[in-house]
Amino acid sequence: MNTEPPEGDELQRMLVSMKRNVLDRAAPRPKRRRGRSGLMIGVVALLAVGTATGAVALTLSQQDEPVASPVQTQEPEPAPSATTPTSAPITASPTPRPTPSRNTVATIPTDCRSVVPAPDYDRLFGETPVTETTPGVDAPDSDLGPTSISCLWRDPRADISGISIQIGTGSDAQLAEAVRRFPDFDGGGTCEERGPGTFCQSRATVEGYGVEKAYTFYFRGTTWIVIDQTNVPTDNLLGSLSETIWGD
Repeated sequence: MNTEPPEGDELQRMLVSMKRNVLDRAAPRPKRRRGRSGLMIGVVALLAVGTATGAVALTLSQQDEPVASPVQTQEPEPAPSATTPTSAPITASPTPRPTPSRNTVATIPTDCRSVVPAPDYDRLFGETPVTETTPGVDAPDSDLGPTSISCLWRDPRADISGISIQIGTGSDAQLAEAVRRFPDFDGGGTCEERGPGTFCQSRATVEGYGVEKAYTFYFRGTTWIVIDQTNVPTDNLLGSLSETIWGD
């Protein structure tokens, strides 16, 4: 083996080679970008997964907790008004009226047009002509006692249709006898106590005409009314007469 140190050109080449090796070893190695990029991506991914997991966990945790219902504020109901609407029904008790009495003082009308209240006259008699007769002169007194007024409503063209009204006074004995005999009057009839007075009536059909007639006898105290009507229906004629005479 040659142990002699190199000389000349060989020495020069050896020095150059050694210098290059030293430089190569001293020079820093290039960074492995791929490896670090992968590491960074992994870290970011883990952070993302962690964040997402935390968000999911937070969401699930919030879902598990009961959510309080929103508080609903209820408006207080308005206090009832003390004013009664004008359309509300009146519930107050009506003013009591005195019960009609048999002893109520009677006021007998002085003419035929005033035997009923004015608003009822046209409803009951219309324009039918009226004839007023003088009791004791043109018309005989009744068995019931003196007649105060006698009226007849009849159309001159009518043969039997019409209404006649007599009003008078009698004694208790006369009125009691009239009630006793009434069922035998003109084909029969009935009497009954009606309110403060006594009411008697008979009904029949006029032979040959086929129309209805009614005879009504009513008295209260010593004052009496007789209504004789044929083929002329009326609505509460007796009530209108009572309102005029006794104020009912």
